[in-house]
Amino acid sequence: MNLIPHRRLTNLFMLGCSAFALSLYSCNKSGENTALTGETVVKINLSGVEAYNETDNNAVQKQASANASHSSSNAPDVQEMTIPLENGGSVDVVLTNSSAVTKSLVASSNPKLAAVQTQEKPLDKNVKYKVVVYDSQGAYVTAKDYSYGEEATAAGIVLDAGKSYTFIAYSINSTTALPDINNQNTLSTASLNNISGDLMYYTGTLTLKNGVNNLNAVLKHRFSQITTTLSMDPSMTGAITQIGTAVLKPSHSSANLKFSDETLTYNGLNNAGVTTQFPALGNGLRTIISNPSLLIHPTTSNGTLMLGSLTLDGETKTNITIPNVKINPGQKYDLKLNFRTCTQDVTSNGLNWSYPATTSGGKTGIMKDGKFYANGTAIDRSFTAPAADYGFVFDITELDNAFNLEVNGVKLAKQEIQFQSNAVASTQNIQFFDGSKYAGNNIETGKRIDEVYNMKGTSTNPLVKVVISRTGQVTMFGSKTSGGPLYELKLVNGNSFNTFPWSATQSNTVKVTQLVDGRTIIKGIGAGKKKIPCQ
Repeated sequence: MNLIPHRRLTNLFMLGCSAFALSLYSCNKSGENTALTGETVVKINLSGVEAYNETDNNAVQKQASANASHSSSNAPDVQEMTIPLENGGSVDVVLTNSSAVTKSLVASSNPKLAAVQTQEKPLDKNVKYKVVVYDSQGAYVTAKDYSYGEEATAAGIVLDAGKSYTFIAYSINSTTALPDINNQNTLSTASLNNISGDLMYYTGTLTLKNGVNNLNAVLKHRFSQITTTLSMDPSMTGAITQIGTAVLKPSHSSANLKFSDETLTYNGLNNAGVTTQFPALGNGLRTIISNPSLLIHPTTSNGTLMLGSLTLDGETKTNITIPNVKINPGQKYDLKLNFRTCTQDVTSNGLNWSYPATTSGGKTGIMKDGKFYANGTAIDRSFTAPAADYGFVFDITELDNAFNLEVNGVKLAKQEIQFQSNAVASTQNIQFFDGSKYAGNNIETGKRIDEVYNMKGTSTNPLVKVVISRTGQVTMFGSKTSGGPLYELKLVNGNSFNTFPWSATQSNTVKVTQLVDGRTIIKGIGAGKKKIPCQ
């Protein structure tokens, strides 16, 4: 019998088995097939970042098992004060802790569970972060860099099934920079040093199972962030035309974070403070919002904002200090400064006409004082406003559905100001500054704003406010709901405001006109304003 072919077949079979075994080993090391070894793969699912909860004394909530979960919430912390300003006027200060409700940090092998429990703000795409792994004895195992949004295609971290590991993730919210770890070999010695960027951090412990494990992490801010808004009260005229250097204090130049207990130590005090950056003012704005400012400092109740100078309504005020600002690390704050001028009415005149639609001679219009006015004709009323050094304010509580105003023979606007979306005699030519429209979409909420004639205001919360400055400049405000807050309005569709010849030393003649368009209503009070010291 010839045995040579049989031996060749045997050799080929053994060679094939060896190749198959080698391929299995290769698959295991690639991090995808771990069924035949004690290795497992950890895939990273970073949900984003959440704000640090003020009531939590630890930097991060830790969890020791895949099934554990915990959540807490904290009502926003609001600080309020009013500060008098030089040469009259005041500023109302509201500091709000706008940090999101804290969610738990979850390490789970069930990605669907994690998706329900981690509803956090995403990071910007490609923000870099590092994941560091330590074993149960605190020895360094491995580390891997990630770009946010690319986790699904990134290779997993190969570790041993059945063992517990501590996972640390950190970032400075940058798409280019990622600080190195100092003394990384053990958890007890590892730290991040001299961090001056927006430090975000996560730590969690996970016992790995066979197969693919998903580490679902949420970073937390470790430094404070403040966004400052400067605004002018609707009763104030003019605009913000100049902002000097604005500085927040106190703050340190950088800080160190220790991995083992997550404590922060702060490096040299930044004596110059943190400059608050505002966008360009152009020809002037009534509201302006700063870029977020990062503060590196432990808890304080003595924070300050110093405005070197500020020009509002043509007057420059210097060295405005907002004192006693309470700031906690890891919190996000909105600091809102609303400037106002204190005034009193020199005189006031009410306007209260309401005429239902009627027909006469086949035409639609209204009856006023026994006379028929057809649609498209105007009705008016005049009164005298004594001299007032801070202009004139007309508060309208009901309107249907257009009006104009004259002061000393000059019209408020080139055309009748039409609020209605489908008026017969004219076209809607006014809307909110943010693009919202009456009988249209509210950009702020996504809901519909009603027609102006379906809403009502009050004496303290008017439906429409017209403010004429002492220099004759006009600003208008409107509410999006009955009795709601006022938002600045602007004229559109070819309409524009005129500049009034307002007199601060002599009486002014004011005339209100309204174009008839079916039912015609205007109710409100006009008053000259005199500037007085704030109490």
